[in-house]
Amino acid sequence: MRKIAAGLFVLFCLFFIAACASAGKTPELHYTPHRDLRYGSYERNVVDISIPGAASEGVILFIHGGIWMYGDKSSCPVFLDAFRDRFVVASMSHRYIDETTHINDLVDDVSAAVGYIREFCSQHNRDSGKLIIMGHSSGAHLSMLYAYKHYETSPVPIAFCVNMAGPSDLGDIAFRYNFEKLGWVKFFYDLSEKAAGYHITDGDVTSEGYSETALQILAAISPITFVTGNSPPTIIVHDVTDALVPYANSAALHSVFNVYGVDHRFIALHSGVGHFLGARAVKGGALRYDKTVESRVAGAMSGYMEKYCR
Repeated sequence: MRKIAAGLFVLFCLFFIAACASAGKTPELHYTPHRDLRYGSYERNVVDISIPGAASEGVILFIHGGIWMYGDKSSCPVFLDAFRDRFVVASMSHRYIDETTHINDLVDDVSAAVGYIREFCSQHNRDSGKLIIMGHSSGAHLSMLYAYKHYETSPVPIAFCVNMAGPSDLGDIAFRYNFEKLGWVKFFYDLSEKAAGYHITDGDVTSEGYSETALQILAAISPITFVTGNSPPTIIVHDVTDALVPYANSAALHSVFNVYGVDHRFIALHSGVGHFLGARAVKGGALRYDKTVESRVAGAMSGYMEKYCR
């Protein structure tokens, strides 16, 4: 009897040890991460790329926010991890705007990154397929500007775009008023000059909006200007309480899409998550957004993947 009890005890210990070892194991990855890959000659021309273990259904490229002057590729959304075993997922850094580097230079960085990702996929025997280009805030602006200006020339054909609280119409005078409420008027003018290469002053602000010259210059770097009937499908995500990027920007983009018949989905939020969509930094600087936001965006993306990536 004692031998049986001892045997059962030993067996229990073995099961217990095995269970503990299993619980402590790192989850098996079905993709291979590659970090700090250089896609261009500038210091900030670096990108992280994960390659799925099986065949790829396409490429997802995320562009970080930070008013074109801050942030980096580490702020890739955590919810994109759910797609890494099926898609090549990339997160890029780009140059910051300054006195000599403007918005169109950043779009050139995006173009260079897309070309590099295509070659990297080829080197790893993965078909780059189609591109899902997305971003938050200024990163969403660059995503849209690239998608609408380079829809026919992108080295990886664009499946669709995801705009998370991004500026689509920089000529909207509400930007200036929003920054004024925050006490950031001087910063707003400095930011506008670096973005557009044109010094906007109070003299450019009239009762009807910006002066004609300022409006033309801002329109030239506004995604909404380049929307046509051939523009790629777009998912728009914006909260009505956004105190930085006017919600009216996304409402106007939605209207223009309707005029041109562009397939899109407008996820209008009324939950008070604001411009940052409830984002908080977690592992390695990655961002986790409000759970409802993540669920709705991921769900919309899955639907568009089935429609435009298969």
